[in-house]
Amino acid sequence: MPESILQPPWLDAQAPREGRYVIGPPLGHGSMGDVFEAWDIVLARPVALKILKHLEPAAMIRFMHEAQLHARLDSPNICRIYDVDATGGTPRIAMQLIRGPNLEDASNDLSLAEIIDILAQVAEAVHGAHRQNLIHRDIKPSNILLQWHGPGRWTPYLCDFGLAMALDGPSVTQPLAITGTPAYMAPEQVRGDRSLVGPPTDVYGIGSTLYFTLLGRPPCVSTTTGEMLKVKRERRFPSPRALDPQLSPALEAILFKCLEPAPQDRYPTAAALAEALRQFQATLAEPPGPAAGPSPAGWARRRKALALAAGLAGLAALLAAGGTALWRRQARGEELAQALAIETSSLEHGITRERLLPAHDLRPADAGTRDRMERLRARRGALGPGTEGRVVFALGQAHFLLGDLAQARVELGEAWTAGLRTPETAFMLARACGETYLAACQEAAFLGEPPPPRAAEDLAAAERWLLEARLQTGHPQEYAEALAAFLRGDYPKAAAAAREALKANPWHLESAILASRALALAAKAANDIGDADGSRTSFREALDLARTGLARGPSEPRLHHAYCTAALGLAAAELERGELTPHGLEDLERQADLALGVAPDRPEAQSDWLQVRALKARCLAALGQDPRPELDQALQFYWARTREPRTVDLRTDHMVLYWLQAQADFARDRNPGPALAEAMKDLGHAAGRDRDFQGDLFNFKARVEAARGQDPRPTLDLVVARFQPLAEQGIYSAGEIAGKAWLTRAEWEASHALEAGESLQRAQAMLAMALNSRPTSAAAHALQGLCHVLEARQRPERRGASLALARDHLRWCQRLNPGDPDLARLRSLLGGS
Repeated sequence: MPESILQPPWLDAQAPREGRYVIGPPLGHGSMGDVFEAWDIVLARPVALKILKHLEPAAMIRFMHEAQLHARLDSPNICRIYDVDATGGTPRIAMQLIRGPNLEDASNDLSLAEIIDILAQVAEAVHGAHRQNLIHRDIKPSNILLQWHGPGRWTPYLCDFGLAMALDGPSVTQPLAITGTPAYMAPEQVRGDRSLVGPPTDVYGIGSTLYFTLLGRPPCVSTTTGEMLKVKRERRFPSPRALDPQLSPALEAILFKCLEPAPQDRYPTAAALAEALRQFQATLAEPPGPAAGPSPAGWARRRKALALAAGLAGLAALLAAGGTALWRRQARGEELAQALAIETSSLEHGITRERLLPAHDLRPADAGTRDRMERLRARRGALGPGTEGRVVFALGQAHFLLGDLAQARVELGEAWTAGLRTPETAFMLARACGETYLAACQEAAFLGEPPPPRAAEDLAAAERWLLEARLQTGHPQEYAEALAAFLRGDYPKAAAAAREALKANPWHLESAILASRALALAAKAANDIGDADGSRTSFREALDLARTGLARGPSEPRLHHAYCTAALGLAAAELERGELTPHGLEDLERQADLALGVAPDRPEAQSDWLQVRALKARCLAALGQDPRPELDQALQFYWARTREPRTVDLRTDHMVLYWLQAQADFARDRNPGPALAEAMKDLGHAAGRDRDFQGDLFNFKARVEAARGQDPRPTLDLVVARFQPLAEQGIYSAGEIAGKAWLTRAEWEASHALEAGESLQRAQAMLAMALNSRPTSAAAHALQGLCHVLEARQRPERRGASLALARDHLRWCQRLNPGDPDLARLRSLLGGS
């Protein structure tokens, strides 16, 4: 298809911009916003762009409410919504551009058969909206756009959902406010009685629209509300056949049925009205559009309507010159272009729309999206030349949003190679490369290895693509800056920039996700170096951002994951202080259940659910209760629901859950061997958790070996080799782990009449390092107290001083965390001293 057909003649470098849209001629003006023809520079397609006039909070809420409700709908006769954006602070909605007149302007040029066919299609579309619990409340001729969408008929598109009402949600208008266009409103709307508004309300609007289209005037033209309500209640408007004696009595009966004053007396559904119109249509001699081609009168009507709405002067000239064949070729080209734009944009739009709906299982919608992707992939070669880039870009973007990073990167690269070298393509490639880099780093951290060379290549590629995009995308500029900082590991800067992006566009969920992720990682970094207060502050901020994002995107899995990540971090901090109870985990359990209900097959949702169960098991164990029922439930879930290849997080869950089960077995004099062996099968560093459980697992294994009379020193040497370097880098929990390993070695050496002095000194040095980083570490205080008890036994000359120090650490540990697992042993040893 020639590019000149796609690009409008007004498009040039001097045209004004709104985010990713170049603004063209105005299409209409309303009370809430103005509508312009615009050009989407990312997807290279025309759109109708509705821009909010007034930036008051109430207006912005109604504007976004319109977008959310409109986004629920997917009908061939409802104008599609492509995008909602507020980059720069001005909210706007990008919609399907309908090149045709509205029904009000075209009504004089339509035949009776065409009018009936158009209104039947509208009624069918309205019924679809009703099935989604949406009532339009402003159906009128000017809100129905027409497009000659051959062969053989007009296609109507119902537009303007600014007054739509969700029967299953709150209203954003005043309870008794009059909402709608008075001449076309049902009596219950004129009264402002929201409780009576339902599907029959829209049936009245369709009937009023049909009345106008047939007779040239709405049924009620009164000027005052009271008089209007009286006319509607008493049905005092002119009889249709009084205005047009040639009107069929059957059609007049349909009109009267639509316009009954009481809702219960009208057609009960828009589908019933559509069926009545179809039955009447079947009695007409004139079909809605002859297959052999329209009549000369029909051509004249269509020429006039198209010229009124789209300003296609060239089209009229072609027809006047007898260029019908050329017009048809161009119309076919434009139809293919529009079909492609709708089909590709519906992928991203469908995914985004589902995530804005109340929390629900995304699997059916995602499966439908994948089916559409396969159909689009199969049609890549049939959509005309020059479309390859746009098709694979849409597929790549959809794969990215669905979590298929590898396939997303391949198809986005193909889009670039195919010539779609737009800033948005570069930016999506940057995001795909960046996520691949982060995944490679996470895998390397789990294995305790440096990132592979390909990770550095992915990072360099992400930075190159960000430069290529030059921040010229539909996202807020600050979001690109936040992403660049996030990839460099500068989490405070990333969080600050993402927050600025949210100020520019509060509905930009990607910014909320990135800000929450960055703050959670900043909290983890603060926790590692012992900054407990800074860690909790950052986790709380991450939690608040995720919570705010979920209010706007209740079914966005990544926001649920961000919420759980932050909440788990805070709960783990409470556990370390001895303040966590099973009851205190109830809200987090509900949130994890909700997240799993939204995305049951997503590994991150599965891992979040398992982490909550593991945390609850740790809490129960700290309280002296049996955690095994909780662990059994978690392990049943793990084997039944998770699938290979498992992510790093799920592999960590496997290790942690079996380690906890082995501990529970050992504490109750059961054989911990099977659970311990299973835990060791998926061994790795828990780099993203509140502590590195690999060290705890090894220390527990050494304890079991010592209890069985085996030499634990080879296992303890592994712990020291892996964790002492981390402790020397300032990671306080690594100091605890290495210190405990040295203490266990010293105790074993002492019990076997071996020299334990050096091991004891190293244990004390590691624990002093941990306490220097975090003086409030109850675990380090308990372990240091145990070191002093052993020191008192090994060096009798220091017994008094050593036991005094041990008692000091006992008091600190009791104050900081009375449930610390080593505290009971320290208390017992000191009681017998």
